[in-house]
Amino acid sequence: MRVEPHIVFVTPTWAGDLDHFRVMRRSLEQSNLARHDHYVVVQDEDISLFEEFRGRPGLTLLSTKDVLPAVVERRRVRARAISDRFGRDFTRICGSLKRIISWPLWPSYTGWHTQQLCKLKLASELDCDIAVVLDSDLIITSAASAEDFFGPAGVVCFANWSRRNELGGKVRNWVVETEQLVEAEYKADPVNVYFDTPFVFDRRLLSSALAFLESNTGKNWWAALLDLPPRRWSEFGFYKAFLTYRVAEVAVDWREPSFFRYVYDTSAPQKVVDTVGEMMADPRVHYVTIHSQASGRETWDPQAYLEPLLLLLHHDD
Repeated sequence: MRVEPHIVFVTPTWAGDLDHFRVMRRSLEQSNLARHDHYVVVQDEDISLFEEFRGRPGLTLLSTKDVLPAVVERRRVRARAISDRFGRDFTRICGSLKRIISWPLWPSYTGWHTQQLCKLKLASELDCDIAVVLDSDLIITSAASAEDFFGPAGVVCFANWSRRNELGGKVRNWVVETEQLVEAEYKADPVNVYFDTPFVFDRRLLSSALAFLESNTGKNWWAALLDLPPRRWSEFGFYKAFLTYRVAEVAVDWREPSFFRYVYDTSAPQKVVDTVGEMMADPRVHYVTIHSQASGRETWDPQAYLEPLLLLLHHDD
């Protein structure tokens, strides 16, 4: 009989994902994973919006002020204020300038980057064997199991494989930048291009990876990551690169995420609800991601499908 490791769940979130988070948390509470501790870290200025979740069984509600180094938190608050004032296009342009001329500093501290730091910090410091990241746009079904995240073959890392010459855009950047971080001596081919959640961190190996980064750069690991060009690095990419190039191959169970499903088009709310309902009823499906990468940019209200999904989850309770 396999001994189950100590598993915790980690979710970084913010005001823009509150409604998605409410659905995700409800699905977690009625799943087989509800017995595991869930650490939720919210941007400090948004924490009051999440007070409804404080005190839920197994849930620890934290703010970025609780988790991030003080200097990072100060710069994050400033970056959000600038981005909110001048908009998405201005932020994108300044991010491009930072990559080209290393100025201005603030685009490296936007929420997308600091959420990654929160994941790494909690996953490496919590009292656990395994920390599993669950994004707010995830739905956990009744078929989900803790055994999705561990096994006898070694440390689990979910993997979708792609030929290196087929990589493009942000995925190529994430792969190349993080391979440099771990001083890869060759270029693995094919490449693991899984960057979704659930994402499994082995706490011991993640701590080794961060110590390796600090030793090589002479900086705190979080400072070394923030020094990289904005949006060109990935916390998941760094960890996967460490497993690929710095851990014996036999120690890693590169597991195909065959029990994951995705919904990309949310423009027809009833279709989303029907599709997710069918997926939740399928025992082969453990996790459904309703991709919210367009959060805040959609011309339709996501509540049109999130509210019915919440009712569906209540009905299934």
